[in-house]
This record gives sequence, C-alpha cells and structure tokens, in this order.
Amino acid sequence: MSQRRPEIFARIVETSANGGACELGEVPPELHAELGASFETWLDTAENPATSELEAWVHRLGDVARERGWDMRKVLAWLERTGQGLLEAALEAVDEGVPGADTGARRIIGAMNAAAATFNRAFRAKAEEAAKHATVLRAVAQNAPDGIGIALPDGTVIYANPAFCAMMGSEEAGRGHFKNFVHPDEQAKLAHMAEVSQRMGYWEGSLRYLRADGVSFNARLKAFRVKSASGETIARCVLVRDATPEERVEEERRALEEEMQRVQAAALQELAAPLLPLAEGVLAMPLVGALDATRTPRIIEVMLEGITRTGAGHVIVDITGVPVVDAEVAESIVRAARAAELVGAEVVLTGVRGAVAKTLLDLDVDLGGMETWSTLRAGVAHAIGHERLKRQMRRGAAPRR
Repeated sequence: MSQRRPEIFARIVETSANGGACELGEVPPELHAELGASFETWLDTAENPATSELEAWVHRLGDVARERGWDMRKVLAWLERTGQGLLEAALEAVDEGVPGADTGARRIIGAMNAAAATFNRAFRAKAEEAAKHATVLRAVAQNAPDGIGIALPDGTVIYANPAFCAMMGSEEAGRGHFKNFVHPDEQAKLAHMAEVSQRMGYWEGSLRYLRADGVSFNARLKAFRVKSASGETIARCVLVRDATPEERVEEERRALEEEMQRVQAAALQELAAPLLPLAEGVLAMPLVGALDATRTPRIIEVMLEGITRTGAGHVIVDITGVPVVDAEVAESIVRAARAAELVGAEVVLTGVRGAVAKTLLDLDVDLGGMETWSTLRAGVAHAIGHERLKRQMRRGAAPRR
C-alpha cells in the first residue's frame, strides 16, 4: 500500500470531486488542501490503526470547518466520500494481487469507520454544547429588562424579546420591519443610522418610537451588525431602553433644582436687604457685601416698606460690612436717604471709617445733611435719643437734661 500512495491520493481527489451523486456538492479546495497535507497521517492510520493521530486529525478538520463556516453535515459527507476513494484504491490493489492489499483494505475500512465515528462524536459534542449555549442566550434575551430585536440584513424582524414587545405595546413586534416601530418624524434618521452602522459596525443614540396605541416615547438605542467570518452582514440587532423613566426623573430633578434656586434667591434677597427693629421708631439695616445696580432697588424697596409698616422715624444704614465705598455706593446711599425722607423718616449712616470719609470727600459726595457716625453703637444712641425726644415733645413733656 505504501508504494501506491500517489495513486491512492489521485483516486481520493477524483472521487471526492465528483459531486454529481451527492446533493451536498463538491469538496471545497480548502478541504482538498487539508486532505493532501494530512494524507501521510491517513495512510499511517490505515496501516497502524492504534495510532492517536487519527483523532487529532479529525479535531483539526473540525476546527478548519468551523473557521470557514462549513456545514458539519457536509464535512461528514465529504469525509465519507474521501474514504470511498481510499477503499476503491485498496480494493483495486486486492484485485491486482498486491501483497498485503487485503489487510490494507480492512485497515482502511477500520480507519474510515474510526474517523467517521470520531468526527461524529466531536460534531455531536459541539452541537450539544452549542445547544446549551443557545438555551442560555435565549433565556437571557427572554428575561432581559431592555428590548432586544434581531432582524435580517434587510431589517425584517425575526426575533423580539418580551421587553421589546411590551415596549412597543404589541406582540406583533416580533414580526414586520424595524422601521415600522419608529416614529414617522424619525424615519429620515434611519438612513444615517444604517450608514454609520455599516461603516463603524454600530450606532448609538436616541430614537423616537411609536407604540401600537399611538403614544410616542424616546428610547436609548444601540444598533449593531452581526457579521460572518468573511465580513458579510448576517443579522442586524438593536438594544432598546425606554427613556421615559429617566426623563421623568430628570424632569423631577430639574423642577426640584428650580424650586431650590427660587428659595435661595428669595433668601438672598432677604439677606441682601435685612431690616431689623431696634427700638420704637428705630429700624436698622446692616449692609454686607458689594452694592450694585441690582441690589440697590431692593434695599430701597425693603426700607420704604418697613418705614410705612412700622411708622419708624429713623433708619440706621450701617456700611461697616461694605468692602468698597465708591461713587456708585455713595449714590445708592443718597438715593435711599431721599426715598426715606419722602415717607417721613431720617436715615442715619454708620460705619463711616476714616478711609470711607476720605473717599466721600474725594468724590465730593453731597450727603444732604445726613447724620453720619463711625460706629453702629453711636448711630443707635443718636436715633433712639431723637425718637425719645420726639415722643416727649408730642406728649408736651419737658425734655430731660
């Protein structure tokens, strides 16, 4: 048998290439190459059935088949056809009286049976493993909280998990076309999605869908293509998450944030112009921080409201906490004093430090006869004393000495 190896291989090629008698077609050239590369192993196996090379070769053939995406049933048929070529060559050798040919033929039959059985076991084991994986993957898809849709390359849906159907509001979501569930206003977006997905392999973003009851909703979408080993698209998949809960949370967060800002603004307004009753007829307004065009009207508004409500005759404006006194600040104080005079109250300015007094002189600010004091205590004493005097005069009592 060893002397006839070239002849035997030629017969194998001739037999395996004849696909007319088999609906599975001709043996691919890649399989011919694999058979040729391992031909020595085949014949060594035939002449020594105990060798372990046969099983290794069968597993290698299975790996090649999976890498190239061959149908395992076809591989088994091709393997059997190759064995037929080997057997015919051995039987011809027996007819020709070649020494040892009958033994070789029996070994070839044994080797072929062993190869077929080994390949069948490997194929069955892989099939069972694949079935288990498929069962797990299907269970994952069926129980996933997000929508999962799978379609053919043309977009025809072939699978939609329960979450996807519930999201679309119809059990019919498992059929039809992906575009049927997209809001009409978003249809133009689909072409862009397809172009990006084709070029990049995936697309991620937001898309507006339309439920079966006519209610639309926004969704977070991940679309990607599943490709074969040759790079051909064999399926299109989408992962869809209803954005409605997220939008509701975001809306509530935004409303809460706006309410907090409103409350803070109101609190800052109160702090910007605090008005404190010190004694009968005397109010104090301690100012802290910079005075600007926005704050001044509020100061005047609060001051006039307080004077009108309490009937105060004196308002002490303390500027100890104002870091910079310039022309704008001075003008604000003068405006507040004039406004107070119009409703019958006098403004007493306190916190006039040496630097502040110099600034007011340099700016040639006319305070209009406003009482000024360097400390709040002095200003309070002045205002309380004047108010007490006015009350005594109203009662007709003589002033105390």
